[in-house]
Amino acid sequence: MRVMRWCVPVVIVAMVGVSACSRSSSKSSSSKSSNTTSSSNTASGDFGTMKGVCGPGNAKGATDLGVTDTSIRVGTMSDPGAQAQPGLNQELFDSATAFVAWCNAAGGILGRKLTLDKWDAALTEVAAKMIQACQVDFSLVGNGEALDSSGVAQRVKCGLPEVSAYDVSAQAGTAPLSVQAIPTPDNQSRLGGAYRMLKVVDQPATQHYGLLNSQYQAIKDSGNRNRAAAKQLGYTETYYDELPLSVDNYRPYAQNLQTKGVQVFTYQGNPDQVAALLKSLSDLGYHPKYAILDANHYDPKLIQDAGPAITGTKVLVNSYQWPFELASQNPATKQYIDLLAKYAHAQPKGLGMNAWSAWLLWAQAAKQCGSNLTRKCMFDHANGVENWTGGGLHAPNKTGNASTPGSECFTLMEATPTGFVVNKDVLKPNKDGVYNCDPANVFDLKGFPQPS
Repeated sequence: MRVMRWCVPVVIVAMVGVSACSRSSSKSSSSKSSNTTSSSNTASGDFGTMKGVCGPGNAKGATDLGVTDTSIRVGTMSDPGAQAQPGLNQELFDSATAFVAWCNAAGGILGRKLTLDKWDAALTEVAAKMIQACQVDFSLVGNGEALDSSGVAQRVKCGLPEVSAYDVSAQAGTAPLSVQAIPTPDNQSRLGGAYRMLKVVDQPATQHYGLLNSQYQAIKDSGNRNRAAAKQLGYTETYYDELPLSVDNYRPYAQNLQTKGVQVFTYQGNPDQVAALLKSLSDLGYHPKYAILDANHYDPKLIQDAGPAITGTKVLVNSYQWPFELASQNPATKQYIDLLAKYAHAQPKGLGMNAWSAWLLWAQAAKQCGSNLTRKCMFDHANGVENWTGGGLHAPNKTGNASTPGSECFTLMEATPTGFVVNKDVLKPNKDGVYNCDPANVFDLKGFPQPS
């Protein structure tokens, strides 16, 4: 199976018929999509507040690589095949699978059906997979690679644009032909608002701050921004360490947190790793008051893996999306969850929503280009969109790259033994009972962006 990932992408082709509602099967080679569906029996291409995202039409022309009269070949990329962390960010592939199937069922992009390449970078194969994507894909969409800096040179050299779910490294975030539906600025911290509010609520705890950063520069970039934000807000750092991608024993790190008296910590990792750390802390009988985590931890796996160890520490996950747990109050969120279950048989996760927003942005831009669908046209229409919410999935922001300011709104999801809930005692929501929106949540970091 691993050899096959080196040779060819997994390609998903959604076949649309009169009752095209079932999930497409995965194949190791491309096949042509059926174009026999008439506009009278296609599914709705509306999403949330967005009308006609996908649908029939008469766009024509082999206008760029991957584009024909009848199809558009696009790719996504992430790391689910990583041996050190199996299934890493599988939710990006799940969102891609569901979006392509749904969009094709609605008629495609003005009649052109989508063909999807799923490139598994498996952490260490980003450059190799990028070279392969360069040869066949019109663009990358909804992608995110943990070690994304290693594929930037290849992508830029071949002129392959990306509308990414996220960029990790500063190098990837500022690279040409890269736009994010939800930008991660390289001179701001995504946790800035959460750190700010925690200082308001419990200033003494912030005088005992710890950061477990990564040894890998692409991930460390984000940790450096979080560390700088805490320092700029007046936090006192009592413990700092850098961890490898794979840790066999978390007890030494848990002991360090205990010895240093850390009361607030952030871990630049994934849900599996935080769960393992919480277990080690629980074994020691030590429970820091707060964990403040990035959006990728909005994942039920964190709670499932941590088990009873999730108690004792208030585990807060920074987010900018409408909570899945309150989907009944927000049509876009409910629609996303329903489509994900229908076409990918998957649960919603935080980064998966990022990917869906990126696919919506890409589809809107591609539709605007019509029969003039070129990489440049698509990119120009996707970049710099004001008040982008993914049809109502998340707080408004301007689309762009790492130089684009972040949103003034955020929310905090608290991980509890029975699931995630909106935390209100630290968050102090002032919009829709879900978001804290304040210009003070967005502030530039001194000394950032750092020189590459």
